[in-house]
Amino acid sequence: MASSELDMTAPATVVVVWRSGQRAIGRAVKAGGDVTEALRGYAGSALEKVRTATGRPYDPNDEQGDEDAYLVADRDELLDTALLEQILTAASLPQATERELKEQRLALYALVVGKDPGRLTAFVRRGNPVSLASKGVLATFDRTLTRVTNPLLAFDKYYDLIIYPQGVHILDQVKFEALFKESEAVLAKTTEWAESLGEKLPITPEGIEWLAERLRKTGILRRKVQGILRSDYLAQLTPNVLRDKITAHGLDAKQLMPDGQLVINKETEHDVLLLLNEDLWTGDFSGKQYAAGRKSPRQP
Repeated sequence: MASSELDMTAPATVVVVWRSGQRAIGRAVKAGGDVTEALRGYAGSALEKVRTATGRPYDPNDEQGDEDAYLVADRDELLDTALLEQILTAASLPQATERELKEQRLALYALVVGKDPGRLTAFVRRGNPVSLASKGVLATFDRTLTRVTNPLLAFDKYYDLIIYPQGVHILDQVKFEALFKESEAVLAKTTEWAESLGEKLPITPEGIEWLAERLRKTGILRRKVQGILRSDYLAQLTPNVLRDKITAHGLDAKQLMPDGQLVINKETEHDVLLLLNEDLWTGDFSGKQYAAGRKSPRQP
């Protein structure tokens, strides 16, 4: 990752973004030198954490543990591309007005660092710095952000993720997923995900339609389908293999796959997706069947 190569003395822009339906709207905030330097300092602390602590690859099926200082992900995991585009537009964004900052419910703020517009690094914090202002952390919006007693905008000392040209370091998985995997822009893609799964697996047309609707409503199912679509074994799941595994787990093949196609509906959704995402397992001694919610890989 590029954290060791980042020039923290490069020009930096403070950015805020809010959402309007599936759109993301960004603004650059004119910030005084002391504010920008403070945010650079917090960014430096985040980079130091990445450089010196332990991380592991991001998996939507898994939860960040206390032992994981950060998670590593590809830029492809930033599913809300409209949000990403606004963040990285940075200095080219229109300047925020005081009215916008007061009236809009901001989704995030970011410090965007770099000279080359195509190779920027963004330190992103989920949340509304306007609501933080009552805590008096940093700054106010006038013509320029400065230190004052009663700030309009305030920033704390932490970031939730760092977006590099090559990838992402996730410092807080919950906030990362809330920003880039739970927005209206992302939910609009659920039909595409369901159809993509239907192209790779034998699923009834009614099952694809059901799944698309359910994916809009349920974050757990979205994580599971994303895990299935990225899996290495997906191409191996022929009708014969699926039927064998359904039987091996003690499930009803006549209900789940009656005519060589998977049936996904209210009654079968749970079992089918657990099966496809490898969330079913058998107790070694009891022989009982169990299901996992999120799963953690065993460390070597």
